Amino acid sequence: MLSIHRLARDSAGYLVARSPAGRDKHPEIEVVAFGLEVALGGLLQLVILLIVAWCLGLVPEMLAALATMAGYRLPSGGVHCSAYYRCLLLSLLTLTLLALLGRELALAAGKYLPVLAMVVFVVNLLIARKWAPATVPAAPIINPRRRSRLKRVSYLWLAGWLLVMLAGFYLQWSPSILASSLLALVVQGVALTPAGFAVIGRADSLLKRLLPLG
Repeated sequence: MLSIHRLARDSAGYLVARSPAGRDKHPEIEVVAFGLEVALGGLLQLVILLIVAWCLGLVPEMLAALATMAGYRLPSGGVHCSAYYRCLLLSLLTLTLLALLGRELALAAGKYLPVLAMVVFVVNLLIARKWAPATVPAAPIINPRRRSRLKRVSYLWLAGWLLVMLAGFYLQWSPSILASSLLALVVQGVALTPAGFAVIGRADSLLKRLLPLG
């Protein structure tokens, strides 16, 4: 069976070996492989997510959750599964759950969404101040200036998210979409913390036993 993880590693090894000083540079191979795996898997993952969302009738909610998690992840970073297939499965489960819970939250606390958004915003500011940008060995952030810049972008992203949420509420956007985005930011914020890394690490280990595809 085709493994995107293996394909990315093989391609990275070839590209690094072809570089002027690329022989036996294992750290560089890991970084390039990480980027290739994300690039190769991104489009396929989006297609699969859309198909699942359409089948479940959750397209708006799942897209809102996906946009929130992916958008905030760009500056803030976060932990990854050890293989693309496990990342895809965990993402599918997470986004489906967030969409379903978003609909329930919209019914239970629709008029309180602006207050909840403020609370989530403040909590995520505190998390970002302490842990963003969160790094992994395959994508280290060594430059202090880059780290500081990403932290500032994380703050700005959170402020922009809050403005969109408040505007969406008063413009009477679908409460389930707003609630799904809110819950997605909660999950992505927790994923920056050591506890979030530990939970995703355990989920990855479990999926590795259930889905040993490389």
